[in-house]
Amino acid sequence: MFEKERGRNQAALIDNPLIRDGVKFWMERCFGFYGEQAGGVDIEVIADQIILNEKTKDYLYSEYTPKTLKYVPGTRPMLEQIVRENIREGMSQREKALALMRRCRDNAAHGLARPNLFYGGHEEDLLRRGAIMCNEISRVFVCLCQIASIPARLHAAHISGHMMAEVLTDGKWGWIDPMMGIAPVNDKDEPASAWELKCDPKLFERQPRRIWEDVRSPGPLFGDAKHPLAAHFIMARNRDCYHWKNEAIALGNYFVWEHHKYTYPWRIDPADPARLAKARHDEQLNRKKLGWVDYYYDHNLFNETLPVRD
Repeated sequence: MFEKERGRNQAALIDNPLIRDGVKFWMERCFGFYGEQAGGVDIEVIADQIILNEKTKDYLYSEYTPKTLKYVPGTRPMLEQIVRENIREGMSQREKALALMRRCRDNAAHGLARPNLFYGGHEEDLLRRGAIMCNEISRVFVCLCQIASIPARLHAAHISGHMMAEVLTDGKWGWIDPMMGIAPVNDKDEPASAWELKCDPKLFERQPRRIWEDVRSPGPLFGDAKHPLAAHFIMARNRDCYHWKNEAIALGNYFVWEHHKYTYPWRIDPADPARLAKARHDEQLNRKKLGWVDYYYDHNLFNETLPVRD
């Protein structure tokens, strides 16, 4: 289903022309950085992405992602070891997913190299070097969940520019950001899906304290990583950008047992700096047209304190 409206043609499912342009500019930015023809896994995963909206939600939350996992134990021993180190007997599926989220959130502390000096490599490489970039660590998280017998998939916010994940635990899809340690719940205290958050982004204002305790800034905000507004900024950015009504969000399958289908090149510099620069320029202008909040461009403009539900 939607075979002609996925991958590089996924914008065909979007009615708003500015949002369609946002997807086009995002794709141009990806091509400018990674390369269009030999960009490796970060370009190759685009092929299976489908926009999540009213037209597609029933399909994406039913048959799109298989519930039967085909991982063969022993084929990726390093990833299995990470799973064993972070989950315990007796944990629920949700507890396992949260434990693996925290391990991915803190991946920089486990690595052998600074993560932002170079990019690339398969999931084992990303763990070794302490990668924390959103697309890389979300891929790691999805693979670890699948090894732990938890169906998982990638979730992308194209216009804001962020990759996250969704996991199926105890029969319910729940959105998780493994880079920032966010796993929100709905008002019934169930895992909140990407679609629920898209329909009601103010759910980020109604999160219990235990959800807030996991939130981490991937880098210094407001000049200090421990600044009291840092976590509020991250939660608000999800409310106002990544799940906002004008965002183009997509889901994509990526399976730990299909790594042979992808290539994992290393990269230090952009493949096409001029193409990348133009895409970034076009993106910024388009975000302005779509109404992105000012603090998206300068976090120092943010001064809001979100409520915390006890």
